[in-house]
Amino acid sequence: MAKKPEKTAATKPAKGKGGKLKLIIILLLITLVAAAAGGGAAWYLLGGLDLDRDRPEAPRPAIYLPLEPPLVVNFQGSGRIRFVQVGIVLMARDPAVFDGVNRHMPVIRNDLMILIGNKTYDDLITREGKEQVREAVLQEVLQVLSRRGESTQVEAVYFNSLVMQ
Repeated sequence: MAKKPEKTAATKPAKGKGGKLKLIIILLLITLVAAAAGGGAAWYLLGGLDLDRDRPEAPRPAIYLPLEPPLVVNFQGSGRIRFVQVGIVLMARDPAVFDGVNRHMPVIRNDLMILIGNKTYDDLITREGKEQVREAVLQEVLQVLSRRGESTQVEAVYFNSLVMQ
């Protein structure tokens, strides 16, 4: 009969080495998972990805201040003196802006009367002319506020009435 080949030390698998290698791999994986979990928890608790920081702030609602009473100004038109009555409304988003406007209202009204009084009938009759006057009124208001060290955050000027005679 044939003899069974004898197993020598060189052909036998080492039981001690395979078990230790598995143990080292398992410990490394546990350490890696624990480190990742700890890092994730720290990131979450310290603020993480702050999406609100990247989002622009929503604009405040508009606040309107009518200049009362409406301005009545005479101006030159086709060879005779004409009158215009203009109701003006200022728009801002911060109510504190209107504190400066109210404080300097006499100067604002004076400068606007001079500005509108220098316009002609032809300037005020067309839509484009009215838009140009509206923009000029806004710039005049901003200049008055700027010269007096007030907030210049008035965003728009609107005419709520415009009557020419």
